[in-house]
Amino acid sequence: MTKLSTRQKDILLLLSKSKKPVTSEWIAKELGVSDRTIRNEIKQMQQNIESKGILIESIRGKGYVLKIVNAELFSKTLYQISTEENNIAAEFADQDTRVLYILRRLLLEKDFIKLESFTDEMFISMSTLHNDLKRVKEILNKYNLKLINRPHYGSRVEGDEYMKRLCLSNSLLSRNKEALLKGDSLHFIDQELFKRIKEVIIQTVNKYKIEISDISLENLATHIVIACKRIEEGFVIKKLSDVLVDEYPFEKIVANEIIKKVEEMTHLTFPDAEIDYIIVHLLGTKLLHQKGLMEFIEFDEVGSIINCMLKRLKSELNWDFSQDREFIQALTLHIRPAMNRLRYKMNIRNPLLNDIKKKYPAAFEGAIIASKCIEEYLQIEVVEHEIGYIALHIGVALERMKLNKKKKKVLIVCASGVGSAKLLYYRLKNLFDQEIEIMDTINYYNLSSYDLSSIDLVISTVPIKENLGVPVQVVNIFLEDKDINAIKNFLSMNQIEEVTYLHPSRIFLQQDLQDKESVIRFLCDELYKQKLVPKDYVNLVLERESMAPTCFGNLVAVPHPITPVTDETFWTICTLKHPIRWHEQQMVQFICLLNIKKGSQTDLDRMYQKLISIIENKSIVQKVIKSKTVDELIELLM
Repeated sequence: MTKLSTRQKDILLLLSKSKKPVTSEWIAKELGVSDRTIRNEIKQMQQNIESKGILIESIRGKGYVLKIVNAELFSKTLYQISTEENNIAAEFADQDTRVLYILRRLLLEKDFIKLESFTDEMFISMSTLHNDLKRVKEILNKYNLKLINRPHYGSRVEGDEYMKRLCLSNSLLSRNKEALLKGDSLHFIDQELFKRIKEVIIQTVNKYKIEISDISLENLATHIVIACKRIEEGFVIKKLSDVLVDEYPFEKIVANEIIKKVEEMTHLTFPDAEIDYIIVHLLGTKLLHQKGLMEFIEFDEVGSIINCMLKRLKSELNWDFSQDREFIQALTLHIRPAMNRLRYKMNIRNPLLNDIKKKYPAAFEGAIIASKCIEEYLQIEVVEHEIGYIALHIGVALERMKLNKKKKKVLIVCASGVGSAKLLYYRLKNLFDQEIEIMDTINYYNLSSYDLSSIDLVISTVPIKENLGVPVQVVNIFLEDKDINAIKNFLSMNQIEEVTYLHPSRIFLQQDLQDKESVIRFLCDELYKQKLVPKDYVNLVLERESMAPTCFGNLVAVPHPITPVTDETFWTICTLKHPIRWHEQQMVQFICLLNIKKGSQTDLDRMYQKLISIIENKSIVQKVIKSKTVDELIELLM
């Protein structure tokens, strides 16, 4: 049974829906092609359509009509066509999938592609396609690639081969959609070859003891598969002008060995420029050997960048990591390959990015401030996926800082008797080791002369009448259950009273604003009128926004300045009459501008926790958007 083309299936469906003859002109209008194309398609179909249980008759002056020869066979044909159509339509229902498909087709095609072929392949209208092409052009633009259109020929991508491949691999890797690589319509990576190339890389890096992460391995294998496909089709990469590969003899040996094995496997010949390309990738993934690590020197570029990061985090967020050797070591390991990746515009995908932004927003803000040090040094923008990785390291360091800070300093006071005091000391240590640090054990009569300035809690076996200015917990020497519970209550009590971040003068409901920038300008202007922020505040907020969008999903965006500059931490709330596009496809209708007190780290963490509990709750967000009065909104958010 001959396979029908997509257009022929469309013609068949149109004819089957009409009892009367249909002109080729009418079919052509319906399908958006020329009259002649339809006549040619039908002529072809007339030769072999009988196997589908039908004939197409042409009636002079009236058009074409379907004649059913075998009803059972024809209903099978119709069923098959309609289910195929539904499956494809469902597969391409999502714009991201369509954009990726169009990109992939354009970047891999030697010749011009007619736009009609996209509408046919994806079952979409011309207007949907034009919309998708806008997104495609934006992506191509980032790689200095142009979409050229020639009447009667179609469209083609023009530009540098290296950039075409980068664009291709980044688009595939950055959308966390492994399914796309397996889906039939997007199937261009030869899965078998991909698997074998991965094995070659693993063997070679193991032999030379280079450590490589799973993500880097996927990236490198994807790049080599794309290279195979391009070389096969005669597209050769130009020599990379700014890569000083001779400075990396070790990586050159490894790259040559990988390529040699791939050449044997594929019978392709890789030119030298392709080998340089692999060297660049190995530099992007390479981890340093442990021993050279802690010796990071002031004059080493990574050393000076880390010093810059430590200074910025201290001065802007009051986080002092200068003594945290683990943090410095982890960052040193991460930054050297990250800089190579950025230099050579290599992609790294961070599958955890959205989780990091939601769960560790304070660490993500710190990472944005820290990444400025790399930006200034390299004069290259640091992409969001890289910022996400730096945020993970900062998040771990913040957790460590909390653990060290959390311990309450305790003084034990006893009537007398060293033995019983020691017993109490060990019981407390055993029960509360993570939460308290016992500074000293003293006799009651020494209490009046003891310096209590650094003590958070006095635990005493004797009643203390005088006011020490420090909380006192009187316990039995053998620590009964009620004593343990009383200490637990003291430790879990939130020592800091609940802060309210809202004020009616900073809440603006149901505003009619059209885009992200007008919302930010409007809110900053209002705060400037209230003398709460400096005049250039709007620039600080826009600068932060340009580094990584602040939309959280759920119709919420949380813009804020790149550096904290206000005297207090407070929120400025704005809801909109209609949702606006904030970033790519993310729509926003509830905006909370965060104004963060300079040099205060406790504020930042607590405030984010409170905010996230609100914005992750869909029903609260829906009610906030519908709020008509300021009081109603404050009640929802308190």
